Amino acid sequence: MQFCKNIKAVTVASLATFMAFFAGCSSDSHVAGNSAETGSPELAGILVLDGGKPAAHARVQCVPESYDAMTDAELPAAYSTETDEDGRYHLDSVPDGTYALEAYHVQSGKRLLVRGVKVSEDDSVAVSDTLRAPGVVKLELVDSYNETKVIAVVPGTSIRRETTLRNYHEVVVDSLPAGKLDLLIYFDDYYWKSVLDVEVVPGDTYTVVIPSAIDPDIVIPHDSVSFTWVAPLSLPVGVDSLNSVVTDIPVALRLTKDNSALDSLGHVEYGRWEAVRISKDGSRSKKLPISVLSYPYLKDPNIELWVRVDSLNVEDSLEVTYDGLGTPVYAMDVFPTNRSYKLVWHFGNPISPMTDDSEYGYFDGLILGSVDLDAMVSGVVGGCVKLDTAGSFYVRSSAEPDTSRKVNLNYDGSEYFCFSVWVKLDNLDKKQIIFQKEKEYDLRYDPEKGFVVNLWVPDSVNYLYSWASGTSGIKAGEWIYIAFSRHTTSQVVFYLNENKIESEPEQIAWGGVRDLRDFIVGGFTGTIDELMLGSCYRDDSWTRLTYLNQRPENYWPVVTAK
Repeated sequence: MQFCKNIKAVTVASLATFMAFFAGCSSDSHVAGNSAETGSPELAGILVLDGGKPAAHARVQCVPESYDAMTDAELPAAYSTETDEDGRYHLDSVPDGTYALEAYHVQSGKRLLVRGVKVSEDDSVAVSDTLRAPGVVKLELVDSYNETKVIAVVPGTSIRRETTLRNYHEVVVDSLPAGKLDLLIYFDDYYWKSVLDVEVVPGDTYTVVIPSAIDPDIVIPHDSVSFTWVAPLSLPVGVDSLNSVVTDIPVALRLTKDNSALDSLGHVEYGRWEAVRISKDGSRSKKLPISVLSYPYLKDPNIELWVRVDSLNVEDSLEVTYDGLGTPVYAMDVFPTNRSYKLVWHFGNPISPMTDDSEYGYFDGLILGSVDLDAMVSGVVGGCVKLDTAGSFYVRSSAEPDTSRKVNLNYDGSEYFCFSVWVKLDNLDKKQIIFQKEKEYDLRYDPEKGFVVNLWVPDSVNYLYSWASGTSGIKAGEWIYIAFSRHTTSQVVFYLNENKIESEPEQIAWGGVRDLRDFIVGGFTGTIDELMLGSCYRDDSWTRLTYLNQRPENYWPVVTAK
């Protein structure tokens, strides 16, 4: 970043006066000033046009680096000002932080963007520069989109340009400040692509190709750097040791702007991801399966990394690396069917639950009722979906066993059965269904019994076995973790949050006639996240660790930049 650049024939008297007040202007940008008298940082400078003419009455504002032009409200008045007749501006009420300085001279149409300006208490910062003609960027899509509304945003600035698709594959974004910019291109406010290091040429048009969302041979532009993060596996303070050996457990890692040391997570969505386990002695495991999910539609977008840890030792650490130059490929078997996973839904998409092929055994999740983008909110891990009694997900073709699929969702009482799910109910006054597969199994809520797990077991004497959690610890509007695992009728693990439910099942005789239907999620008013269904037995250690890992606050393990 260069300050005092191309400030040519500014009026000598005015420039000398300003420099005397500010004690100079240099590329260091920090100069002595009188901010000690006010107790607030000061940001000031002189803006000129080509040829040295003062940029009088230009609009100037400083924008916090965390500002999101897609979701954040307008900036406070204290962040904006206007240059005087000599092109001078002065801001003295902005908090400590890092900002982008933006300027626009309405009369000439010239613009300026200076990023990474740091201000702090008792410091005065000088940023002076020459406004330049804006540029135009033409973004060409490799494949066509049906969407017509397009929004281009520069992260960390107030720059937001709305436009439309031309000929189904061109986006033209004009009036951008000259220089290198990173762009986020939103289609219909939802689907987006990041385009990095766009060179905006003053008064000219620069063409950028947006790679296909379908063709894996086309690589999206990205940073040519690598990043590394670590996640110690030591248990949280106050949590005792494990009661059993835990292997092949999926662990969620949250990557946010706060813990990643990155300005924009959009820079690292595409590229090669790898994960290994680092032992206490420094030895490294083989590469672990990892999958990456992103949630760009959330107010505070982040990236979720799911890693299947081969062998869990609380003295070990996970190491995750990102290579911006690598092919965007990573393992997609974090929840493999050969580990008895039948269905895993992250609920991160308004059209269908967010999954991958290895996680749902070739079953499709579809929506019944009305679930739109407004129903997508922050969940326990990434995004989740808010349902009402009219909205539900179901698994197509799951009513009867299907030998053409790797797994099926049927349960006849002769095999293991387990599930875990996070639910937040809006009210506790009525009976509600969380999920069900009719006459096989279901999870319900009953105001008098709490959460109820029902299993229909056909044997010599056909019984409906019903386990109730009780109502203790269940509150409306709060996330509840429900986990259940059955080995035999007498060997059951049942948890609500971190509390194990010790209760005998109620036995109800039934006729043994099944009316099998598809697996359905819905029939309640509230929010759901991270549903896992399997044909295995999960013990106490596995169940408690899953709770510690997925809970929305104070989760384990915590990722830090290396």
